Amino acid sequence: MTHTLPPPFRLPLLSVMLLVGWSSAALAEDGVSQLPTVVVSAKTPTLDKTIRQDELADSQARDLSDIYRKDSEISVGGGGNAIAQKVYIRGMEESMLNLSVDGAQINGKVYHHQSALVIDPQLLKTVEVEKGTAAASAGPGALGGAIRLETIDARDMLRDGRDFAMALTGGWSSNKGWRSMATVAGQLDERFDGLVSGSLLETQNYKSGDGQLIDNSATEQQNLLAKFGFTLSPEHRISASYQHSNDEGIRNARANMMPVFANPQLPNDPIPQRLTRDTATLRYQGGKLGVVDKVDATVYQSVVESERTNKVGRTYGEEITTTGMDVGLRSYLGAHVLKYGLNWREEDTAARNIANPYGLTGSGTESLGVMGGYVESLLDFDPVTVSAGVRFDDYEYTDNHRQRYNSSGFSPSAGISWQVLDSLKLSAGHSRALRGVGPKEAFMLDIARWKNASDIDPEKASNSELGFRFDRGGLSLSGNVYQQDIKNFITSMACAGAPAGCRDNAGDARIKGYELGAEYRSGALTTGLSVAHSKPRLNDKPFYDGDLGLGSSSGRTWVLHASYDLPAYNMDFGWSGRFVESLAYRPVGAAVGVSRTKQGYGVHDLYINWRPLHKDTLTLNLAVKNLLNKQYYDHTTYAYQVYQQRVLGYPEAGRDVRLQATYRF
Repeated sequence: MTHTLPPPFRLPLLSVMLLVGWSSAALAEDGVSQLPTVVVSAKTPTLDKTIRQDELADSQARDLSDIYRKDSEISVGGGGNAIAQKVYIRGMEESMLNLSVDGAQINGKVYHHQSALVIDPQLLKTVEVEKGTAAASAGPGALGGAIRLETIDARDMLRDGRDFAMALTGGWSSNKGWRSMATVAGQLDERFDGLVSGSLLETQNYKSGDGQLIDNSATEQQNLLAKFGFTLSPEHRISASYQHSNDEGIRNARANMMPVFANPQLPNDPIPQRLTRDTATLRYQGGKLGVVDKVDATVYQSVVESERTNKVGRTYGEEITTTGMDVGLRSYLGAHVLKYGLNWREEDTAARNIANPYGLTGSGTESLGVMGGYVESLLDFDPVTVSAGVRFDDYEYTDNHRQRYNSSGFSPSAGISWQVLDSLKLSAGHSRALRGVGPKEAFMLDIARWKNASDIDPEKASNSELGFRFDRGGLSLSGNVYQQDIKNFITSMACAGAPAGCRDNAGDARIKGYELGAEYRSGALTTGLSVAHSKPRLNDKPFYDGDLGLGSSSGRTWVLHASYDLPAYNMDFGWSGRFVESLAYRPVGAAVGVSRTKQGYGVHDLYINWRPLHKDTLTLNLAVKNLLNKQYYDHTTYAYQVYQQRVLGYPEAGRDVRLQATYRF
């Protein structure tokens, strides 16, 4: 696949934005001798979340559902088959979010019946979730938020001043599978460090809570991570990473649906399928460069490939290559912070072995170029803090029928927080984001029916929130209410009644909701509770399972958790429960006003860690998923369809006892 040079974006305007940032930062050059540690983000006061490596290890996380299980605002639909899982924040599908691994953007839509992201969660150091329309620094097109995954590096492995470390992991699960992992890390001269890690996961067809064996759900997954860093000085570091993930197995052609189609026009036969991702990044982190106190620059490329072989032997699929560069700068003026930078991204999308090249299907390839710049500020007027940001993005897109689309615009954001008391903070904010017209789902490039309309408008998001946080002693309380709007939602289902079909704007979406959270810490005990509920609507009708590329609706969700440390016995253990209330919904294919119910459910998980050698040399872990063997469907899983007269999606896995041992030396 060939890559084109970025189109002639509006660089003068971006240059002016950066010039304003540089000139403002120059005021700080003489006034700051020590740099404060400040997180600046001009965004709304959402209850964002950072998931840490130890949380993923405790639960023996192995798929997307395991990663986000303890967040009441996030659902993962698709059932127990990893390749069919998709992430939903406040009912909004992952294709409306900015996804990245080690700074490399992975935003293209490959095939609507599967995820675009495969990764071993135990290769991750952190998972940052930014809910709602994201901050200006989150990059172009973050309509519904952002998810940033950062993998482990050598410095996470090397402890007590050692120059070498190795870890071996083996695990078994009762429902049904095993995993293994090996990691080697080392450093030379305290400047050069490196890490290589690989993992294998193999599962058989799993059983749901009612004992049903789910056909075509077995998988084989391989993951590889290589990371190397060179510290030039305490202020300057260069690092490079490469991450490969491969998931393959015999799956239904529609991997998120049971094989019940009788219509030969809608086959769902089990066929060999494979999804791979290769991501490479080169990163520079520096500081104290004149008026610039911190620099974070990343160049990356990520390639996602999907491949299927049908019953008659045709091998086909999709490929998305994303190449980009992000440069983030930061300057300080006393307690105030200025953050500014540039983003560039190019996406090349292709259908492989297309059925009708240069005919109705078109060329089978599409390309997108995006250039953007942003400025954010955080002004601290204790006890009031004011944040503001703006970004400008320019999109140029050429589709498979050689139609060209240009979109550009500003995305402003602002927020204010007031420390009313030492223990109480109130906050409010509003943010906007623009996403220009971009590539179709790659699968659509192999189908003649869906052709872009000639006058598609760019998508625009806005998000308004009010929030609070209370901290006293070991008690923390937090909450927020929000209204989020997506205007001009673009979908291939917009013109289903047209003779040839088309892709166009389908209307406007609005999501209203809230989240409340509480946590209490006392000595070795930690307990927590959160509840979230959103009401997403498209053109004033609730999201339903046919809103592909947009989202789905879920019932009110409660999450409880508790953990306890026993240092005298080198043990810790924990429990979590996820409880989802029932939801009335309109099935796909049903007339307006016809309703069914997605059943509510409660699921319990627990874990126990034991370090018998009185340190972390050997760690034994027991994790139990779905302790009570509940039969249930996640509400964002494809539900009942009138044509088939049954639920099409996969149920979640039943009880799964997981045993794992990790030895470090």
